[in-house]
Amino acid sequence: MKNIFRTLLAACLLCSGTAMAQSGKPVLDATPVPASTATSASVLAPAATIEAVKPKPAWEGPKLSYGLSAGASFSNGFGGATYLQPSVRYQVSNRFRVNASMAYINVMPYSRSLNSAEGNTLVYRNTGGSHYIMSAGVDYLASNRLILSGNIWRDFSNMPQSSAFNLYSPGRMGADFKATYKVTENFSVTGGIRYTDGASPFASPYYNPGYNSFGPGSFGY
Repeated sequence: MKNIFRTLLAACLLCSGTAMAQSGKPVLDATPVPASTATSASVLAPAATIEAVKPKPAWEGPKLSYGLSAGASFSNGFGGATYLQPSVRYQVSNRFRVNASMAYINVMPYSRSLNSAEGNTLVYRNTGGSHYIMSAGVDYLASNRLILSGNIWRDFSNMPQSSAFNLYSPGRMGADFKATYKVTENFSVTGGIRYTDGASPFASPYYNPGYNSFGPGSFGY
């Protein structure tokens, strides 16, 4: 009887030792992941590239502006003239602006001698007079370096059209289209075409303001 009891007790002790050995074995699947390993992927990920957005062309200066120009010309062969021209310009949008002006031109009387094909001397007399020229135009800012402009004008005076030798004969009406390109901040070039009805081929554009659109067409104004 004692032998049986000892045998059962030894078996119980052997089973309990085996169970304790199995419960003390480390579990490899439960090993925590280091914090540095979890965040390394986000740290090494390349940053998203942000493309710079270029600003669109836009006029500088006030939206509404006024101007007044005046001038005079004197010549031994073609007499003289004076003019006064108030003008206004309005910026419709970032790229479009419109302008309008009225010019008063006073042409002084003068006489000029001409030699005919027969050798005779002819005296041409200009009685002078006044011109009232209305003008309207538009400017388009095609880019930060290019301006496209158009202008139409009409002379509302009743002055008869002078001969071809009149330096101050603007014609009845006309239009001009031009382009201004900015080469550098301080240098720009302008070119264009002009149409006039009845103007003298000797007419000077510098003293006939109706030929030109408002102002110099600059980029900063």
